[in-house]
Amino acid sequence: MPGILNVALSFALFAGLFEGLGLLLFQRINWGDWGPMMHVAKPIIWISPLFDIALFWIVAVLIRLIALSLGKNDYLRAIVFAVLFLTAYDWLTLTARLAHWSGFLLALGMAAASLRWITSRERQFLNLCKRSAPVLITVWLLAFISIQGGTWLEARRAIAALPVTHPGSPNVLLIVVDTLRADHVSSYGYTRPTTPAIDNIAEQGVLFENAIAPSSWSLPSHASLVTGRYPFEHGMQNVEPMPWLGWGNSALNKLPTLGELLQKHGYRTAAFSANRVYFTSNVGLGRGFIHFEDYFYSVADSFVRTLYGREFARLYLSRSDKSLVRRTLRRMGFTSLLDRDTEGWEPNGGARGVRKRGQEVNRETLRWIDRTRSSQHPFFAFLNYMDAHDPYALPPNYSTPAWDKGTAIDRYDDGVAYADQCIGALLRSLEQRGLVNNTLVVITSDHGEELGEHGLHFHAQALYWEEIHVPLVIWYPGHVPAGARISVPVSETAIPATILDLLGDNGAVFRGPALTGLWSAQRPASWPTPVSELTQNDINPEKESLPNASQGAMQSLVTPELQLIVHQKFGYQLYNWNTDRTESHNLISMPEGEATAASLASQLRSVVRGSMP
Repeated sequence: MPGILNVALSFALFAGLFEGLGLLLFQRINWGDWGPMMHVAKPIIWISPLFDIALFWIVAVLIRLIALSLGKNDYLRAIVFAVLFLTAYDWLTLTARLAHWSGFLLALGMAAASLRWITSRERQFLNLCKRSAPVLITVWLLAFISIQGGTWLEARRAIAALPVTHPGSPNVLLIVVDTLRADHVSSYGYTRPTTPAIDNIAEQGVLFENAIAPSSWSLPSHASLVTGRYPFEHGMQNVEPMPWLGWGNSALNKLPTLGELLQKHGYRTAAFSANRVYFTSNVGLGRGFIHFEDYFYSVADSFVRTLYGREFARLYLSRSDKSLVRRTLRRMGFTSLLDRDTEGWEPNGGARGVRKRGQEVNRETLRWIDRTRSSQHPFFAFLNYMDAHDPYALPPNYSTPAWDKGTAIDRYDDGVAYADQCIGALLRSLEQRGLVNNTLVVITSDHGEELGEHGLHFHAQALYWEEIHVPLVIWYPGHVPAGARISVPVSETAIPATILDLLGDNGAVFRGPALTGLWSAQRPASWPTPVSELTQNDINPEKESLPNASQGAMQSLVTPELQLIVHQKFGYQLYNWNTDRTESHNLISMPEGEATAASLASQLRSVVRGSMP
């Protein structure tokens, strides 16, 4: 038995270490498929071997038990063949270049050929496995210590190097409820009680009735939230190839970020993201955050990011809830594996990721706050909740609200309500720690969602009102007026400048002006008109609905009455969003429609400086 375990251990460690490095390498090589792929970071180098050890040992023990039950004592070659096959299939599949059956057949051939060579050298082979196991364990330990220990030491040094904070500086909590459109928030007039926690905060703070997202999908909008700049300025309109040596300061056109500015004010900074596709340090959004948690938040999430975890998810977890495997996992209590995410949504049958829920984002945030609280530095935490994002669903075994009759809108509202509950739970936890009264809270979204309007579903396809109109609430007791509602259209790009202004910094490095001016005694007579941008993409093309981003880039300008939408190929659309919230009546053909659109287009060009032909 020890000889069998040595064989399985040596091959598992060797295969797993190579797998971890290969997953990182081919993620970079295959970056053009970033949207539909599963993603990893450096910890995969030590995580993959752990799961391979479990798999290889289980296979070896099962083969031994089967052989003994059949009265066979010569089972070593069967075990060697199995681990050879598992190793070969692992390495062939991680390239994402071969069809699964091609990799399977090729791995069988490689295992058979290698077994013939090993059989003639069986004693030397067993001795090699015995000697190599301690060496490979040492390599694994060094990888674990260098990656995890290095991350810990780097964060500790960064916090120790922070300057002294101004006395009384508040904590800053920026919460993004991914894909939350404003008109499904109760305090924005929605008839369903979806958001009691947000509503309560709005009653005690400032609510911006017409906040406009800088884009209608996550990557450019999150980049704008951390830089305070429009997409044409920060340049992150699509995923760019990761530099081989890391992003450094090269991402976001080297613009300063909110996290960097707050670090200069003595803040410890962190991000906690449930959007593991477009708000991660992998895509270049990590600058300014001392700590960033996205992947590997649980055993289930770590498992599906390994090669064989992906294969298991592809073969079994993407099936219906009535399938035997899913029913078995549910009976065994492994419900987190059954909570599907959009990550890994390859149209040709890819593995679905495991969803990271708002409760986990809260746990990560509170754990980090508690762990670093002794530093005496206030915190800046940027949270992303993905619970309102497609696929619309509550966590398994979670009670559905009374309104849920099974429609897409019902399930979308379920996710909104769940995210709202998570916000309420987080604030209660901060209150228990005595932190909430000295915390500046900003709640918003990165974009809205199409729920059938204009023949569209999902987002990132157009710049209609439902895709760019997002909630924005600012709460800071004693520093913002309670219950104020601002109707002026504002851009989310003003959030970083506003946060700094509330901290006593004029925020001049960010696009302004700060939103504080809208509730001050010297309220300005005019305000910058918000702009939104969307590059051409194939994120979710619905070509039968025109115009949309699958045919060309789009830009938008919102005035206090009108919204102009400019399509690269199909020209202008003009809507009065005040009286036509569904934007079903294009005013372009009305008298003076063309002239008004041309005038607004000139105003738009003066802002974006010719970023679209």
